Amino acid sequence: MNNRIKQICKSFGPILLSALSLFIVYQILQPLAVYMDPEWTLRSSRGLGKVVFVSMVIYQVILLISIQPRVFLKKFFETNLYFFAERGWFRKYLSFFSLFFILHMFVILGFYLTGYAYFDFQGISITFSLIYKILFGFFVAFMLAWTEELIFRGALFPYFEKTFSTFTSLVITTFIFMFAHNVGAPWKMVTDNLAIGIGLFLLGFLLNVVFAVSRKLYIGMGIHSGLVAVKVFFRRVPCLNFVDSSVCSWLVNSDLRQSVIIHFLFLLLILYLVFRYRNRLFQSA
Repeated sequence: MNNRIKQICKSFGPILLSALSLFIVYQILQPLAVYMDPEWTLRSSRGLGKVVFVSMVIYQVILLISIQPRVFLKKFFETNLYFFAERGWFRKYLSFFSLFFILHMFVILGFYLTGYAYFDFQGISITFSLIYKILFGFFVAFMLAWTEELIFRGALFPYFEKTFSTFTSLVITTFIFMFAHNVGAPWKMVTDNLAIGIGLFLLGFLLNVVFAVSRKLYIGMGIHSGLVAVKVFFRRVPCLNFVDSSVCSWLVNSDLRQSVIIHFLFLLLILYLVFRYRNRLFQSA
């Protein structure tokens, strides 16, 4: 029992130190950033704020893996970097990207057909500049998916798997994924922003299940970037509008991560995958 407690403390110690470090740096940098530009935030889901925050997290990941055994380092590079040299990885990535991009579009179509969303193409024209912005946005979605998958699935998940069972590691990493999306006040993900907290938890759980089953980072990257790319597309082509929140059904939200419908769809997919691959997911440490 004592050895098990020591193992758990040894496992969580570096993670808690990294989280505390990120929290302190955020509390220092955020006020300085707001002083220079009141609209700038490290909690941004895009732009410079997102780049700075992800860079901070990657730095903490580098510190974490630098103290791991050589076997762990070798596996880390194989999972997160060496796959770029594999034949066929991009085709598989693209297939999952396309699948979840289309599924996301079908959900939006459902909102449109039920009257909770509408399209307005006035003032929008197809130009080479617009096409370039869309393609560049897709590249950004790819980079975002790669870095986040590297952090949570490629580094943290196998790190916890050294101490805990596969399923326990999956749950722990999912909670970290959820809380990390509000580093300034992570507790708000289960208080003030419960709807988006649930959405992020279910998305993280799904991506963790996919990685635990496949052990291929690019599959989760395809799912992740396919979902994000739809948001990128409508930011570049601002033709999608949702009805006023006071009119919307409690099932619908313009931020789909907060939509109960999306929560339900994620949950169904998770339950199917957990049941289908239960033997792989419920392995002991």
